[in-house]
Amino acid sequence: MTDGADPSDTGRTQRIGQRVAGAVKQAAGAVTNNDDLRAEGELQAEQADVAKEAKRAEQHAEQKRREAEAQARSEELEVERERLAAEDTRAEREERAEADRQAEQRRAEVDTGRREQAVSQAARAQEGQVHRDEADAVRERAAAEARARDEEVRAERARVDAQALEQVEEDR
Repeated sequence: MTDGADPSDTGRTQRIGQRVAGAVKQAAGAVTNNDDLRAEGELQAEQADVAKEAKRAEQHAEQKRREAEAQARSEELEVERERLAAEDTRAEREERAEADRQAEQRRAEVDTGRREQAVSQAARAQEGQVHRDEADAVRERAAAEARARDEEVRAERARVDAQALEQVEEDR
């Protein structure tokens, strides 16, 4: 991605496009009384929702993987501390272990604080995006419904005009 585009933006854009396409198909199916087209639209919208949930699950799995790696690193550090402690005298081992524990605790606290902040920021950003997506979907649905109503009005006018023409033809 040499253009600097965020891959999640592309996926989100595709999901929104798929949702819009589904809504349009649903509206077109409703206008034309085509249940297959309406069902296809519903399926397409559901597929966009499933893709969104899959992305969330993927992010959750990545978080769990990072936590497991951090736990493994912590355990490796503990094993190394124990090995070093065995080589030193009892007093040196205790001093070094305590210093290492305190340093690790401080690093863990700093790392935990950073992670919590990053998770909080990501959650706020995701929540904001969800709200924006919901607002977009509401606007898109309203626009699709308005277009469908306009099409229904035009169709009714065409029927009335056709009936008037038929009446004129019959009167001749």
